[in-house]
Order: sequence, then C-alpha cells, then structure tokens
Amino acid sequence: MQDFQQQQLAFIRRIKDPSAPLPNGIRPERMVVYEELFFNNLQNFVSSAFPVLHSLLPETQWQALCRQFFQEQALHSPYFLDISKAFLQWLPQVAPQLPGFALELAEYEWLELALATDLAVASPAWSFDPSRVLVVSPLARLCCYQYPVQQISVQFQPMEPAAQPVFLLLYRDAQDRVRFLQLDAWSAALLQLISTEPGQLLCTHIDWLQPYVPQWERHQLLAQATALLADFAARGIVVSDTGSEPSAS
Repeated sequence: MQDFQQQQLAFIRRIKDPSAPLPNGIRPERMVVYEELFFNNLQNFVSSAFPVLHSLLPETQWQALCRQFFQEQALHSPYFLDISKAFLQWLPQVAPQLPGFALELAEYEWLELALATDLAVASPAWSFDPSRVLVVSPLARLCCYQYPVQQISVQFQPMEPAAQPVFLLLYRDAQDRVRFLQLDAWSAALLQLISTEPGQLLCTHIDWLQPYVPQWERHQLLAQATALLADFAARGIVVSDTGSEPSAS
C-alpha cells in the first residue's frame, strides 16, 4: 500500500510539474497525455473565469502564470467556481509581475462569475415604501476599487489609480443577467449601511448617514435617498423585509 501511495504522489507531482521525475513504469509519451489533459482543463477554467485579464497578457505569460498556479496551489475541489476562486486568492503572490490594476480586475471578473452562478433567486421588483424595513438582495455586491475596472480592456489600461475611489454595485437582475452600476460616495455609504444594518427603516439610515453628507439638509438627503432606493427596488437590489419589524437602534 505504501508503494502504491508513493506512486500516486509521484504521478501527481509529474502532472503538476513536467520537469519532475517520471513515475516508475509509465512511458513518457503516455504521461504527456495526462499532463496536457489536466493542465489544459485547468487553464481553460481559469481563462474563462478571467477573460479580460487573460486578453491583456501575452499568451506565453498567461500560460506560465497558469502553470505556476497549478504547481503551487493545493486544489481541493474540481468545481469550476472553486478553481477560479483559488486562482483569485493565489494571484497576490505574483502581483509584481502584473499590471497594477490586475488584482482588482480579477476580483471584479470573479464577482461577475459568482453572481452569474449563484443559486439564489433574483428578488422581484417592488414599489419602494419608506415605511418598510430594508435589506440588500443576496445577489448584489458593493465594491470599492482604486481603478475603473469596469472600463479596462485591451484599448484602455490605466497606468495610475483613479483620482477618487470607484464604487461599483454588481447585481443579477430578474432575467439572470449580471449588471453593474457606478455609485457616488454617499449612495455607496447608504447601501453599505443597509447591508451591514439590515431590518431598519429608511429614516434610521438617514439619521446615521446625515453627518457624512453635511452639504445637504435632512429633507434633501431623504429626497435623494428615496429616489435612489426606488430605483434599487425596481431593480431588485434592495428588498423589503416584510417578515421583520424594525430593529432596535
């Protein structure tokens, strides 16, 4: 049994690293079939999860990156989403080899994939009512980036971070399409409040947010927030938690 386990380990080492010693009793031409099969499958998974990042790097660099990931990262799941998540978590180790925006771009691309494959059901549109308590849909993600990752392409590759933080809201709509909205600082702060303090009425969130928007009177902030949340409710981003009473603040 120990010899068999040693043979298995040697086989795995060779699959992950073609420069490793060939396992005993296996012909090189047969081993190549396994090496290419496993690596090509992994590379296809990673490439399809990060298509923009893939398009921005020379093909030789991309293949070397995938090979290094395959060799260094212990993968415990064969599922597509888990492999791409492991790649995202591993990527900071090679950040100096990549454009400055690469890590943020990779996270943005992975979130798109995660939302597209999430098993949650999209929330239906509803008419916003400020007298009902609020929660954020499980199919919405609020992100803050230094780079405008939603614009990055072969034609646009920023060399420096943006002058202001880039707030993006990713969500999946009722037609199961992943979309994004760019928010300003106050609307991102409001959504973050609803996300971290669910089950509150709008008036409570306004009280908490007011000190951070001193340029507006309370009635102005309330009007802006009501219009914003009416749009979010129509998109299914913010949901009325009909089964909850307002939380004690």
